[in-house]
Amino acid sequence: MEAVLSAVGGAGLVLRDGRVRAAADTGPPAALRDAAARVRADLDGAPFAAPGAARLAELGLGPRELAVLDRAGELLRVAPEVVLGPDAPERAVAALDGLDGAFTVSAAREVLGSSRRVVVPLLELLARRGLTVRMPDGTHRLR
Repeated sequence: MEAVLSAVGGAGLVLRDGRVRAAADTGPPAALRDAAARVRADLDGAPFAAPGAARLAELGLGPRELAVLDRAGELLRVAPEVVLGPDAPERAVAALDGLDGAFTVSAAREVLGSSRRVVVPLLELLARRGLTVRMPDGTHRLR
């Protein structure tokens, strides 16, 4: 969705995907968009198997590049070197919905088919977004 906003200082602004951008903003450079597409392709079969540091380096994705792709909505950075597809929170909630009541990190790890390196920051992200609640006993529950 895109809405044209009032011009500020002669520059046209648009509201695109919930973010205010310059009308001429084309997003990240093509090389970064291509690298993000390759990461998303890697995640197709296993959406919570975040690529490791070696794979990110192979694709030329360091901290700055990951920040750009996160801001653009191309990837979701759940921790400094843990990136998933932009739809990961919704997919995680759908998968975790199959668990009855409160669940542990270990149970979430099994359901999501991922590692602790990915699941812990993902659960923290879900809690910050109000999708889960961490219980006093350390378990988690969907809202």
